[in-house]
Amino acid sequence: MKRARLLIWLGPATVALILAGSVAWLLNRPATTDCGAETPANREIRATEVVVQPWFGKHHVYGIFMIPNRYTPRMNAATMTVRGLDHHFAVDGRRREQHVAAVFAGPGHYLLRGYVPTRMAVWSLINGRFGDLRHPCNWTLAFIERSR
Repeated sequence: MKRARLLIWLGPATVALILAGSVAWLLNRPATTDCGAETPANREIRATEVVVQPWFGKHHVYGIFMIPNRYTPRMNAATMTVRGLDHHFAVDGRRREQHVAAVFAGPGHYLLRGYVPTRMAVWSLINGRFGDLRHPCNWTLAFIERSR
């Protein structure tokens, strides 16, 4: 009787251990791309810091960009791209901040957050590209001059 109970619990416990090990391995995979000495093009800014914690739910996957004051939401629209995700994300430039997480805006700058949907972060985890998502050099914010 005791042996039968042990066998009933052994299967699910083994599956849970394998699943936990797989998730831990996927979370700790290194980036598949190297940023190296790549420099962003004119009117493009790389992320200063990224927060990638999709397990906390909505609004926990974002890049923090330090923007020079010359780029104003009234004159420029901003789109964000993340290497490895085939999508452009609109960034709301009206929400200018001086402090986000542990990042402070330098003199003559303000901070913007660019969000990635949680489902895309989970998808990159499943596809083994989570390491790329965690590196700020893969996040780029491009400014486009608005037509007058």
